[in-house]
Amino acid sequence: MSINNIKNRLKESSKQDNTWIERAKYRKENKAWLDISFAIAVKIMSALKANKTANIFPKTQKELAEAMICSPQYVNKLLKGTENLQLETITKIERLLNIGLIEVPEFQTTIQVQIEQYSRYTKPDELVSVASSLSNYDELFSSFSYESEPDNCLKLVA
Repeated sequence: MSINNIKNRLKESSKQDNTWIERAKYRKENKAWLDISFAIAVKIMSALKANKTANIFPKTQKELAEAMICSPQYVNKLLKGTENLQLETITKIERLLNIGLIEVPEFQTTIQVQIEQYSRYTKPDELVSVASSLSNYDELFSSFSYESEPDNCLKLVA
C-alpha cells in the first residue's frame, strides 16, 4: 500500500469532532445567563469557603447537598456555573448560606411635570403670575388640575 492510500483510508475511517462548534455556538447564544450562573457559582463557593473558615454549617458541597435535600452531584453541577438555576433553588441557597445571590430592583415611579412657558396661569376665581408663583411649586400644583399624557407627563388643564 502506498502512503496516499493509507492517508485516504485514515480520513475515511476517522471521525471529525464538530461538537466544539456546537458548544461554542451554545455559549455564544446563552452568554447572558451563563455569565450570571457562573457568578452565582463563584459566590456560593466563596460562601462555603468562608463557612469552612468560620466553622459554620454548611462548610462543604456535601453538607450543602444534605441541607438542600439533593444529591452532591447536583450541587457539583450547580457549582460548574453552567446550570440554568430556578428561583426556588437560588432562594434555598441564599437562605442556607445567608447570602444574597440575586437582587430585584425596587419598583419606582417617576412623575415628570412639564410646565409650558406662559406668563400667566388662571386659578379658579383669581389670576396668578408665573414669576411670583413658580417659586412655590406646592401652591402651583395643588391649585390646578392636570391630565396624564401618554408620555407620562402631566398636562395642565385650564
